[in-house]
Amino acid sequence: MNFPILTARFRVFGANSPIFPFIPLAIASLALLGCEESKPRTYSEVAFKPLATPMAMAGGMGAMGAGSMPPMNASPLDIKVTWELPGTWLVKDSANAMRIGSFAASDPSFANMGEADPNAVDVSVVQLAGDAGGLKANIARWMGQVGLKATVEEMDGLIKTAGHFKTKSGQDGMYVDLTDKLSGDMTQSKTIFGAVVQTADYTVFVKGMGDIAKVIAQKPLIMAFCKSLKIEGPKS
Repeated sequence: MNFPILTARFRVFGANSPIFPFIPLAIASLALLGCEESKPRTYSEVAFKPLATPMAMAGGMGAMGAGSMPPMNASPLDIKVTWELPGTWLVKDSANAMRIGSFAASDPSFANMGEADPNAVDVSVVQLAGDAGGLKANIARWMGQVGLKATVEEMDGLIKTAGHFKTKSGQDGMYVDLTDKLSGDMTQSKTIFGAVVQTADYTVFVKGMGDIAKVIAQKPLIMAFCKSLKIEGPKS
C-alpha cells in the first residue's frame, strides 16, 4: 500500500476541495482490504440454525403436486437439531441456505473404495417455524419435485397409511414414502423417501431424493437417521 502517493493527493486537492472529506475514507477502505484474509469453510454434523424466514408460494395449490414452496409462519424461536450420521454418508456443501444439514448418501461400494458416488442420494435436513404451511402442502411440493400429482383422496390415503417413528428426543415423526409412486407419463426417474417431525412450534423435514433404485436402497439408513434426531427447544 503506497501511503506517500495518497498523501501527495491530499496536497493536490487541498482541504477546500469538494472531495477532500472522502479521502480519509478511501484510505481506511484500502487498509481493510489489504488486511483481510480468507478463512477455510468447515462443516459439522451438529446443526443449530435460526428458523427460516417466510417465503410466499407462487400460485394456488390446484391439483396437489406443485413444486413451489408453501407459505411459512415466521417465528423468532430457535431449536437445536443433532443427529447420528451413517458411516457411508458424506457431509456436503449446499447452496440452499434453508438446509441445516446436507449429505450425499452413497452406495457402500463407493464408500469402501474411498470414492464419491456421482449418483448419491441427496439427503437434506430443514427446520421451519410453526406448521411450515401445512403437512399436505409440503408433501405435494415434494411430489411436484419428482413429477407426481395426487388427488385429495390419494393424499389423504398416503398420510393415513404412512409409517410413524419416535426421534431420539421423543418427538413423533411420520415417514413420507413416494418410492412406489410413478408419474402417469412413465418418464419419472427420481423419487423421495423422507420424514416430517411437526410440533406446534416447529417442523423438521428430512428428505432423501435421487434415482429410484438408490433411494430404495438407502431407505433403512434414512429411517435410522430420522430416529437418531435429537431436537431440543424451542428456548423460552
